[in-house]
Amino acid sequence: MKRYTNNCLLLAAALTLGAATTACSDFLEVDHYDILEEDYIIQSEDNLLAGLNGLYDTFYTDQSSTLGDDQVWGFKPQLFAACHTTMDCQASGWDAEWQRHAWRADKGSLETAWRMSYRAIDRTNRFLATLANVNDNIFEDVSRKEIYEAEARAIRGYNYLYLAKLFGRVPLLMTGETYSTTPSKPRAETIEEMYAAIEEDLTYARDRLDWLPLNGQYGRITKGFCKAYLAELYMWEKDFTAAKQELQDIIDSGTYALEPCYGNLQNWDTHWTKESVFEIMYHLQDFMGWGANASSDAMMWTGFMCASPEYGGWGSMCLSWELYNSFEPGDKRKQYSMVGLGDTNPFTNQKIGANQTYSGLFQGTENMPQVYSLKYWRYVPGQDNFVYNPISLTLKRYASVLLDYAECCFETGDPTTGWEMIRQIRNRAWGNLEPGQSVAYWPEGTLNTTTVEVPDAQTYYTQYKAEKGYTSDVWKVALIIERRHEFNAEFSLYHDLCRMDMCDEWFRCEYPHTTSNSSVEECLENGWSLRYFEHQEYQELFPIPTNEILTNPAIGQENQNPGY
Repeated sequence: MKRYTNNCLLLAAALTLGAATTACSDFLEVDHYDILEEDYIIQSEDNLLAGLNGLYDTFYTDQSSTLGDDQVWGFKPQLFAACHTTMDCQASGWDAEWQRHAWRADKGSLETAWRMSYRAIDRTNRFLATLANVNDNIFEDVSRKEIYEAEARAIRGYNYLYLAKLFGRVPLLMTGETYSTTPSKPRAETIEEMYAAIEEDLTYARDRLDWLPLNGQYGRITKGFCKAYLAELYMWEKDFTAAKQELQDIIDSGTYALEPCYGNLQNWDTHWTKESVFEIMYHLQDFMGWGANASSDAMMWTGFMCASPEYGGWGSMCLSWELYNSFEPGDKRKQYSMVGLGDTNPFTNQKIGANQTYSGLFQGTENMPQVYSLKYWRYVPGQDNFVYNPISLTLKRYASVLLDYAECCFETGDPTTGWEMIRQIRNRAWGNLEPGQSVAYWPEGTLNTTTVEVPDAQTYYTQYKAEKGYTSDVWKVALIIERRHEFNAEFSLYHDLCRMDMCDEWFRCEYPHTTSNSSVEECLENGWSLRYFEHQEYQELFPIPTNEILTNPAIGQENQNPGY
C-alpha cells in the first residue's frame, strides 16, 4: 500500500498550538507522524480531525529542515518583510539587505516564504480532496464535516493572501492540486483572480465557523480570524464599505478587547489574551536547550535573534533611533517595547552600553543602532539552557481591528468614528486601562495607578504632518504613525504602507538621510539611519524566488515581477 512520508498531509511536529489564559485550559495538540497509511485519514472522524490538525503545523518553524530560514519561519521573513523594509527594524550581515531594499530573487527567506506557504496549501488541498470523498457515516454529527472544511479553507485563504502581499500573482493550486500532481502551473492571470479565490475560501469559512474555537481549543481558526483577514483583503481591493462591515461585526461580537497593559502582550508563556485574534504560540516546555529535537518545531530563537550583541544577541534585529525618538511623552508603548543606549533591560537587568565597545549610538562594522526590542528579548540568551523562548508571535490583534476600522471610517466619510478608534488605541498606550490591573514580569511600579490626560490625536498629527512634510491627509499620517508605534517589530507596517500608497512619503519624511545628501559620519554622530536607496514602486512587491523559476516550467524569467 502506498505511504506518505515526511512531507505528507499528516506530518506534524509534537506541539501545542494554544491555551486560553483567560478562559479554558483546552488547547490544540498536533501529534507527530513519520509514516501513515494512505487510507488512515478516512477510517474515523478522529483520524480526520488529526489530519486537519496537521495543517496547523505549517504555521510553525521546521527545526529539522536543512533549508535554512525554515528554522525561523514565523519570524523571518514575516517580521523582516513587514518591518526591516520600513527601516524601523534593522539587521546586520546578509539580513541587512532587507532595510537597504537590496533583496534579490535568490534571497533565502523569500524562498522560505514561498515554500512554507505552499506547504500549507499543498497539505490543505490534499486534505480537502480526501474530505470530499469521506463517507458521512464516520461523523457523529455530519455538520462537523463543513466545519473541518471551513478551517482548512481558511488556512489556504490566509496563505494565498500572504503570498499576494509579498509576490502579487502566484500559481493558484486548488483542491486536489499539489506540487507533485501539478508541478507546472502559471501565475494567476490577474490579481483580481487571486483576490476572488481568497475571498471564496474566507467567506466559506466565515459563514460556518463560530466566534469561539472548535472544541474550545485555542489556536484554531475562528469566525473572527476569517472576518479580520477578509477585511484586510477588501482593504487591498479598496472596498472599504465591505471591510468596514466585517470589522464592525468583530467589534460588536464582544469576543475581543484590548489587553489593559500593553506590556503584557508579549509575556513569556502567556497566550490568547482577549486581544488575540490569531497567534502562533511558542510554549514553555520541559527542555528548551540545544538538541530539543522532539518538540523543536514549536520553538523559536527569539532571544538570540533580538538581544543586544553586547549580551549574546545575533544581530537579527535592532530598532532605529528614528523609531525610538518618535514617541510622544507619556506613550508607554516605548517603555514596554524597547531599550536604547543607556537604558537597562527590565527583565535581564543588563544596561545597554555598559561595555566600552558598545558605548556609542551604533555598534559593529555595519553600524547597527543601539536600540533593541523588549517584545522578544526577555531573557539572557542561553541562560539556564534557554535557547528557545516561549513567546507568541501574534499575527493579528484586536488593536489592528480597531485601526483598520478607523481607516474604513475615514474612507467612507465617518471621520468622527475614525478618530474615536484612534483615541481608544492611544488611551491604552498612555496606560489608562492599567489602574487596578496586574502585570506579569515587569518591575513593581510599572503600572499606572491613576488615569492621565492623553493628547488629542487630531491636533497632534496636524502639527506632526506639517513638521515632517507629509502631504497626505492628517488621518493617514495618524494611522501610519499609530501603527508604527502599536505594531513595532510585529507583522504589518510595510504592507500597510504599500496598501495605503504611503511608502514614498514615509521614506522621505521619516528617513530623509540618504547617500546623496548625508555622510556616514554625519549619521553616526547624530543618530540618523543612512538610507541607501530611493524608493521604487516596484519594490512594494518582492521577486518570485529563483528556485520557482528554475523548477516550474510555466514560470520563466519573463514572468518575473517588474524590476527584478
